[in-house]
Amino acid sequence: MKYTVETFRASGLEAKWTKRSDGSPAIVARNPNGRAHQRNQWWTITKGMFEAMQKDGIVEAFDNHTLLGDVFSVPA
Repeated sequence: MKYTVETFRASGLEAKWTKRSDGSPAIVARNPNGRAHQRNQWWTITKGMFEAMQKDGIVEAFDNHTLLGDVFSVPA
């Protein structure tokens, strides 16, 4: 699996390139069919999340990594 916007869009997520606070590029995504915090907030596809996506599937890993995001979150 490639770390590209197209990979995540093909699975049904909305995805786009952005920059982190240090200026490095990153892909962020949100799930238009997920819970409110997964639909309305962009989430950075981290290395750990991407590795889980390769193992468990893109949407399932995204949901697992953002499940408690409405309660716990850390600014990127």
